[in-house]
Amino acid sequence: MDGPCAWVLAPTCEVWAELSPEDQSRATNYATTVLWAATGRRYGLCELTVRPCGRRTDHSSLWGYVWDTAAAGWYPYLDATGTWRNCSCGLGGCACGPRCEVWLPGPVHEVKEVIQDGLVVDPSAYRVDDGRWLVRIDGGCWPEHADLSTDTDRFQVTYVRGTKPPAVLINAAEVLACEFAKSIRNQECRLPARMSSLTRQGVTMTALDTDSLTRRNFTGIPEVDQVIFALNPYGLFARPRVMTPDMPPPRIRR
Repeated sequence: MDGPCAWVLAPTCEVWAELSPEDQSRATNYATTVLWAATGRRYGLCELTVRPCGRRTDHSSLWGYVWDTAAAGWYPYLDATGTWRNCSCGLGGCACGPRCEVWLPGPVHEVKEVIQDGLVVDPSAYRVDDGRWLVRIDGGCWPEHADLSTDTDRFQVTYVRGTKPPAVLINAAEVLACEFAKSIRNQECRLPARMSSLTRQGVTMTALDTDSLTRRNFTGIPEVDQVIFALNPYGLFARPRVMTPDMPPPRIRR
């Protein structure tokens, strides 16, 4: 994702009503982008359309239906017909799984529409497993190959990807937006300045080190930083990902 999606803020500070719509947009973009990045770029619901390639796994002749003395034990799974079966996973590995599925870059929050051969697939014909697998459950199957150079007989999935921002994170973004709004109006705000120390009449005051705060993804506003630490205690910069050459990502339609 290129930035925060579906972060809806409603700041209630007095200065907010004094801003022009353009400055309100600036303050909102500032607050949501900063907190989206500070919490590991994990929160936000972005709609996208992809053209994936299907995966078919027919388990009708699996050796795993019989006991193998080298196996670690029996593992139950639900096949495409809704029947519970047992699979024995031994030295050869376990191949239990749906008969037909396709991988979507997750997490999948909601599937909006699936089009196959130019027709909309009924939502009852599929489900989402583990927030990333689109599984066909009506006996049909997804195409195994797709010609991405043409829209004829296309297979595409439109879905909402991401995790909804929790209410506490939205509240923190509203606080940050209000402080930025005050700085726009040249009012006193709690955004840290780049000054490190000030000495006046024999009294020295030390300010927060903004460079240190930035490196740790903090803002200098205590209630906002507490939310950042609670949601991202290890300071991750992005959601962890596993890349594999045998599962290329689907083509994304812009």
